[in-house]
Amino acid sequence: MTIKNAANMGNEVARLMESEELNGEQLAFDLNISRQLGSHMKNDRRKMQQDIAKVSIQTYDNPEYITDVLHEFSEGYTSPVFRGKHIEQHRLSIEAYTIQELQEAISKMKEVCLAKPPTIISKEEREEIKALMEELLDGRGFIDNMLIQLQKDYGLSIKNCIKGLLPRWKAKGWLG
Repeated sequence: MTIKNAANMGNEVARLMESEELNGEQLAFDLNISRQLGSHMKNDRRKMQQDIAKVSIQTYDNPEYITDVLHEFSEGYTSPVFRGKHIEQHRLSIEAYTIQELQEAISKMKEVCLAKPPTIISKEEREEIKALMEELLDGRGFIDNMLIQLQKDYGLSIKNCIKGLLPRWKAKGWLG
């Protein structure tokens, strides 16, 4: 996976400032940057550097902003925030899509055989595995967006939930 060193994040910074009710001075203070640099980043006259992005996701527990930054800096490896015209930003709507996409992914998993060694699969089997990956990514995208909506609606931090789960994951041997 490639990690970007800098990215245009103007829309994301503007949305963050609006949702967190930040002015340019507060943003600059929080990120330890000049007010001018904050303004330049917000207006896409300067790219956000990776170190500033890291500080910003440590500073603000804003799930949409963090998801935007991670998606942009990972060059699309993580899920984007679903803001399209066919998505209503409501927990019930996102829940329905999440269930639908997870059911489709589970159905595809039942159809695709992963028992064969990868070195001997046919072209058609490879295409089926790619289709499975796409279904899983649809599901992951909606899971991530469902978590965003739950944090926004209920004020339960994704970061804090993960921190709380780490000991359990370690105890189960899922983490090294």
